[in-house]
Amino acid sequence: MTVLREKMIDAMLVRGFAQRTQRSYLDAVTKLSTYYHRCPSRISTDEIQAYFLYLVKERHLSPASCRLYLNAIRFLYVKVLGNDQLVFRFDVPK
Repeated sequence: MTVLREKMIDAMLVRGFAQRTQRSYLDAVTKLSTYYHRCPSRISTDEIQAYFLYLVKERHLSPASCRLYLNAIRFLYVKVLGNDQLVFRFDVPK
């Protein structure tokens, strides 16, 4: 298990996230990392926006699924990595 993954799990446990939410968030972040073949902490906001376009255009994910991905990625960057300055203004389907 990577250090980043362990930090994310610990942050979710401390906040009392349900097991299903934890699995969903970890899966979303893992898929982002796999898509770019590198650690999520080294992925730019422009790349994240492009990833959401991929999720909508290529994967045809539902709006609810896109929001789950957005919440998972936001949690990682803001709560786990401490990027409080990072503002997420990503467009996801309504």
